Amino acid sequence: MQVDIQLLPVPPIPSLLSTRAIVVIDVLRATSVIVHAISQGALEIIPVATVEEAFQMAKNFPQGATLLGGERGSKKIKGFDLGNSPREYIAERVMGKRVILTTTNGTKAFHSVSSGREVAAGSFFNIGATAKWCLDLNRDILLFPSGDGGRFSLEDTICGGMLIDQVIKIGGKPVALTDSAQSAHILYQRFENNLIEAFHVSCHGKDLVTKGFEDDLAYCAQIDITDIVPTFRDGVIRAHLAPSLSPGACLPVGRGEGKGEGE
Repeated sequence: MQVDIQLLPVPPIPSLLSTRAIVVIDVLRATSVIVHAISQGALEIIPVATVEEAFQMAKNFPQGATLLGGERGSKKIKGFDLGNSPREYIAERVMGKRVILTTTNGTKAFHSVSSGREVAAGSFFNIGATAKWCLDLNRDILLFPSGDGGRFSLEDTICGGMLIDQVIKIGGKPVALTDSAQSAHILYQRFENNLIEAFHVSCHGKDLVTKGFEDDLAYCAQIDITDIVPTFRDGVIRAHLAPSLSPGACLPVGRGEGKGEGE
């Protein structure tokens, strides 16, 4: 098995994706929202690129069963039901509902890698389950951080490095790392005892603090609070469950939080 990570969110060549499993990572905050919402009982999530597309798509579904969620400039979009904080996506709001989601970076990333053999949403919330998903597939893996406005993202790359670390430790078989994957792994080791520090020194983390979303940094740093791995197929994200879990199963929020300050 080879593990690679794309350090810049440039759409990969489609032919290189067709035999690989892809993990999209946007821990601040799109994939954290997706994992959290699915773990809290959301029926499905439809990631779209634009606000206009979200409003138009909502017309295709019955009112009351569909929610609009997302952000622009990190803030809730006018006319939407939910913003882009995973703390909003609790069972009381999303259970049994469809969520049409649009964010600045994360939702676009799914469409950039849609030709992947399998595509999953990864975050710190489901890092262990995602590593097991990768190993169970037993194929080459591409980690795809969504970046920050087309730029390198520190927090997403560190999450990718942690996923690489988990694959190496629990796999029990040789794993070939590309140079970029080696770099992400080393970067994770720098911050593994204090993920919150990484969030606070990252450009996007600083921006979220400035805009009043500091609590989301600690929340998104929680590790292994669910065994659900949402997978993306035919434009829709739904739950992929570990064999031992039943639909809707979720570990309590708060278990396995990241180490260090505020975690």
